[in-house]
Amino acid sequence: MPNKQKIPIANTEHTIYFIYREWHTSILLEAATLARYSKHLQADAAGQQFVRIGWGDGDYFTGKSKSMGTAAKALVASGYSAIQVLSYRQSPFTQIPAHTRVPIAISDEGMRRLIDYLDASLALDEQGQLIPLPAYAEDIGRFYRSVGNYSLFSNCNTWSGRALQSAQLPVRSGLQLTAQSVFEQAKAISEYQQAIGLIEKDALVTTE
Repeated sequence: MPNKQKIPIANTEHTIYFIYREWHTSILLEAATLARYSKHLQADAAGQQFVRIGWGDGDYFTGKSKSMGTAAKALVASGYSAIQVLSYRQSPFTQIPAHTRVPIAISDEGMRRLIDYLDASLALDEQGQLIPLPAYAEDIGRFYRSVGNYSLFSNCNTWSGRALQSAQLPVRSGLQLTAQSVFEQAKAISEYQQAIGLIEKDALVTTE
């Protein structure tokens, strides 16, 4: 479990959400903060309340192919990776079940480092612009070409674990290959912060 001595408890002005859904994990943060610090995602955050970001295999994640063959190929020979950006104009919590999300308080420096990590995950063209990818289903957000190779040992959950590490949270990412293994660490951090009164459970649920 996370080292309690390294869990942020001071100057934690930001709250993010770590989300666990079946095999996948992602990060939810306030759109205004993303727009303030991101070099590349201001357009996705404009006019929104929250933005949710995740990473995965390009073909499977975008919905280009959801076959078992594509899923198996992604683990050993993924052709490219993708970043998913889901923007929410209103509160997303009616769409995200309570048992699949945990709030975590982080510092402003932690938030800046987290957004730097998200920016660094985005591939850019020769003009320094994002490389859009098509989404093959409705209501699954926007996709952009990402850096890094998706594989069994470098999957969406190790990516999410490193995202939490970048936010200065005491999370292990190496060999944390399942969504549950990373989520349990995030949950332990959240429960500790809740126990000392730093954050309230589902602190953002009532945001409209």
